[in-house]
Amino acid sequence: MNLLNYLSNNRLFHSIDRTTCILTMKLWHILLFICVSIVIIVIGLIPIYLRNKNLKSNSIEQNVKVYNNTFRIGWFNASPDNYERSILSINSKLIAPTIFVNQGDIINLTIINESLEPITIHWHGLLQMNSLDMDGVPGVTQCSIEPNETFLYKYKTMNQSGTYWYHSHYSIQYGDGLKGILIIKDLNDPFQYLYEDEDILQLTDWYHIPLHILLRTYLSPGMLDPVPDSSLINGIGQFNCTLNKTCSYYRSFIRIGTTKRLRIINTSVYAKITLTIDQHQMRIIEADGIYLDGNKYVKTLRLNPGQRYSVLITANKQYISQTYWIRTTIHPFVDYNNQYNSSIQPNAYAILQYINNNNNDMNINNSFPSINSLNNDDFIINQSISNGEIFSDEFGLIPMNYEEYKVPKSPNIRTFIFDSKHQGSNPGYFYFNNETFVHPINETLLSLLIYKNSSSAQLSWPLTIPIETNDIIDIIINNIDYASHPFHLHGHHVWILAQGNSSQGYFNQSTYKQIIYNQQNPIYRDTFTVNPYSYLVFRFKANNPGIWMLHCHNDWHLQVGMALLFIESSQLIKQYYLKNNLTNSIPKQCYHY
Repeated sequence: MNLLNYLSNNRLFHSIDRTTCILTMKLWHILLFICVSIVIIVIGLIPIYLRNKNLKSNSIEQNVKVYNNTFRIGWFNASPDNYERSILSINSKLIAPTIFVNQGDIINLTIINESLEPITIHWHGLLQMNSLDMDGVPGVTQCSIEPNETFLYKYKTMNQSGTYWYHSHYSIQYGDGLKGILIIKDLNDPFQYLYEDEDILQLTDWYHIPLHILLRTYLSPGMLDPVPDSSLINGIGQFNCTLNKTCSYYRSFIRIGTTKRLRIINTSVYAKITLTIDQHQMRIIEADGIYLDGNKYVKTLRLNPGQRYSVLITANKQYISQTYWIRTTIHPFVDYNNQYNSSIQPNAYAILQYINNNNNDMNINNSFPSINSLNNDDFIINQSISNGEIFSDEFGLIPMNYEEYKVPKSPNIRTFIFDSKHQGSNPGYFYFNNETFVHPINETLLSLLIYKNSSSAQLSWPLTIPIETNDIIDIIINNIDYASHPFHLHGHHVWILAQGNSSQGYFNQSTYKQIIYNQQNPIYRDTFTVNPYSYLVFRFKANNPGIWMLHCHNDWHLQVGMALLFIESSQLIKQYYLKNNLTNSIPKQCYHY
C-alpha cells in the first residue's frame, strides 16, 4: 500500500528527475572541463608547433645545396661506335657530366662557349617557375650564347624530382653530342625501400656525318629526314665490329638477390627506341619525373625522343647465368610512300652483370653473355619492335594517387584544335593551322614583353597563343602526316585525355562525341606521342607564367617549323621581372658574333 501511495504521489518520478538532473549537470561539467582542457593544451602547443615549423623550414633551407660547375663546350674527335667523327660536347668528354642534385637544390652552372657557333641549353622537363629566362630557347627566352661568350644558368629545382636531361636548343646541335642527364633525387621517394641502388641508361641514335652538315642537305628541296647510322647506350655502340676491331659494351652491375632502379632516357634526334633485358621484366615506377602506381610490368619498353622512364629489375637468385644482354633497337622509319628505311646498325647492346654480395671489385668478372644469343637475335629484335608497338606509352600507365597528379575539371575549358601537316618541297615546312614557326633573331619575345610594353595579344609573331592564369586548356592535335610525332611542352606537365591509334582518323565535329576522355587517372607527363593520321588530346593548367614552347621532339621537324608558343599571363611575367629587379639579366637586343 505504501508503494502504491508513493507511486500515486509521483515521488518516484520526482526522484528520477532529480537524479537525471544531477547526472546531466555532472556530465556538462565533465564536458566543459574536457573542452577547457583541450583549449589550454592547444594554446600551449601553438608556440611549440610554430617553433617546430620554423625549425623544419630552417632545416629545409639549411639542407638546400648549390650545384656549382663550369661547362666548356667545344668540338673534339671520338669514336663512340668504332667510327671516328667530330663531336660537340662538354669538357672534351664523349658523355657530358651527369648532374645529381636533391629536390629543392639550386643549380648554378657556367657555360663557356668555346665552339664556333651559338648555343643555348634547355633543361628538359624542368618547369622553371619564376626562372623563365633560364629555359634556354633562343629568340624566345634568351639570346644565344655566342662563341667566346660566357653565360650563367641559375635556377631552383623547387619541388620537382625525377629523371630529366639537358640539351642544346640551338639548331640541331644536341644530335652531335651536346646533351647530358639531370637527376633530381627525392629523399621521400615512395619506392626507395624497394631497390638497393640505381643506374642510368642513356639511349640515343647516332649519325656519322655531323648534323650541321646534314641539316644543310636536309633543307634542300625534296629531302627526307636523315636516317641515323647506329645507336648508342651510354655513349657506346657496336658499329662495324670485326675480329680486328673489338667492340665495347657498357656494363650495369647488380647484386644477386637485390633490386635495382634503372633510369632510362631517350636522347635521340629522330629514333623511336625499344629496350629489352634478356630474361628480366621491368616494373615501371616513373614517367617523365612523375611517379606511377608501380602496377605496370613489361618486357619491352618503348621510348620516343625526350621520354624518360624509371624501372625496377631484380637479380633473381635462381637464374643460372651471371650476365645478360641489354638490347636496344631503333624502329624502322617510314616515308610518304609507306616505305621503311632502317639504320645501318639499328641495334646496340649493354651488359647486365650479376655480382656476389661479397664482391667489392665490380671489375673482377668481365664475362660476356652468350655470343650465340647475340648473333642470333633477329627473333628477339623483331619481337621487341612488335611489343614496342603494342606497348602504350600513354594509357595503361597510371600516376600515383597524389593530389597534384589529378586532372583538373571545369565547365569553362578553353579548347584549341591544331591541324599539323607538312607542306611544300622547297624545302617544305611543318604547319599548325597553316602557320609555321620561325625563331626570332634580333630580340627575344621575353624582352618584347618586358621592355616594349607588349602584351601577349599584341605580339605579332606567328603561332603565339595567349592564355591567362588558372585557365584550363585542352589541346587537340590532328596529325595529318604519315609519321608519328613526339611532342614536348615546356613549363608544364600535361594530362593525356585521349589518343587515337595509327590511321584512326582525326578529331572533328563528326567524331568527337565518340571519343572517350580519361579524366579519372590519365598519364601525366611532359613528352607524348601523336600517332600518324590520328589525334591526341591533352590538358594542362595555366599555373606557371611564361612563354612556353610546344614542339615536335623529332628535331629535324623542329628545324622546319613544327612548334608553337603559349604566352601565359604576359602581364604577370613583366610584373615579376620588374618587381624583383631582374631586368638586368634580360638583354634588350641580341648581338650576334
